Amino acid sequence: MGYRILLVEDNPSNRELFIEILQLKSEYEISVAESGLKALEMLEIFRPDLILMDIHMPGMDGLAVTRTIKSIPELAEIPIVALSALAMKSDIKSAFEAGCIGYITKPVRIRDFLQKIEKYMKQGEQNGNSSISAPHTEE
Repeated sequence: MGYRILLVEDNPSNRELFIEILQLKSEYEISVAESGLKALEMLEIFRPDLILMDIHMPGMDGLAVTRTIKSIPELAEIPIVALSALAMKSDIKSAFEAGCIGYITKPVRIRDFLQKIEKYMKQGEQNGNSSISAPHTEE
């Protein structure tokens, strides 16, 4: 496989749509967490190259999860991109303040979404995220 992506999304329909879109790129290995707490549990054993984080989830919302991830030294360099139906400047600002490197509004356009994911992968590489310096391959 190639780049590892953790999709954190509580809505089953959105989850299914994002998975289908991401599977259009064969180099993406996708793992899914249905909640912020599940994402934190998964990160104990799984190191993605990019996290796609739904911002509005019940329980621990995406901003709280992002802040938690960024506070853990061994996870802090993983790039996180916010996913939200809200596009207010204050929402976008809050996501960046929490530690996100990007913000994608829902609903998404397939081509635009994939181009943004590629851009964020490259941005992570340029920012020194060692986990995405090269695609991961199965031995």
